[in-house]
Amino acid sequence: MHRRIRVRPRFWVLLIALTVCVFFGGYAVTQARLAKGAQRQAALKEEYRLLSEEIAALKEDIAFAQTDAYVERIARSELGLILPGEIRYVNGGY
Repeated sequence: MHRRIRVRPRFWVLLIALTVCVFFGGYAVTQARLAKGAQRQAALKEEYRLLSEEIAALKEDIAFAQTDAYVERIARSELGLILPGEIRYVNGGY
């Protein structure tokens, strides 16, 4: 009384085709994620490079701000001070 189910070759072809489609779909999704991750990584590396340059420039500014030349520059430009023996010339607004 056991009835045996007969599977046609067309079923196997469809099953194999579906399996291949699923694997290729998964591969395509993985490749898209990897490409997006690589773009993000490149953007972060560029941002890191720019921030490193900014940090280096700020360190140079801090080092200069701790020198006598900086103090003299600020005293002359912002406070209008001069050294003893120097003569101050005023332009008269021209």
